Amino acid sequence: MDTSTPIGRAVAGFYLAFEAADDSDRIREAADWLDRQNALLEGRTPPVDNAPESRRKYLALASGIIDVEKIRRRAGRRLRDIDTTAAHTAELLKQCSVGRPSDIDGAVDGATRHERIVISVTAVRMINSQTRAVLALGEATAAMTVDEWLVSHGLTD
Repeated sequence: MDTSTPIGRAVAGFYLAFEAADDSDRIREAADWLDRQNALLEGRTPPVDNAPESRRKYLALASGIIDVEKIRRRAGRRLRDIDTTAAHTAELLKQCSVGRPSDIDGAVDGATRHERIVISVTAVRMINSQTRAVLALGEATAAMTVDEWLVSHGLTD
C-alpha cells in the first residue's frame, strides 16, 4: 500500500484497524468455542453464542471496505482528471505564449493546488470516519482516536 500520500496513509490506517477488529473477533470466537466445549463436557449449559454479534461486526467491516474503496477510487479519479486538465491547459498556454518565457507549469500547478488539497482533505476525512467506525468494533481499540491509531502505526506526516 502506498503510504506516501495522505489518502494512502488514511487507507492503510483503515486496513490496519480492519485487521485488528478481525483478529480480536477471531480470538473471542475461539475462546467462546472453548468455553462452550468445556461447559458441555462438564454438563453445564453452554454460554451464549456470540455469532449474531460476529455477523453484525463482519457486515460493518464489509460495508467499511466498500465505502473506503469507493472514496479512494473517486478521489484518485478526480485527482487524475485535474492533472490531465492541468497538463492540457499548460500545453495550450505554451503554444499561445511563444517567445514569452514564463513558468507556465508552475502557474497551472498553483492554480490547481487548492482543488487537489480539498479533494485529499475530504477523502481523508471520509476514510478516517470509516476507520473510527471500525475501531469502535474492537474492545482494545474502541477508546482510541483515529489520530492516536495512525500515530501508533507511523502513518502521520
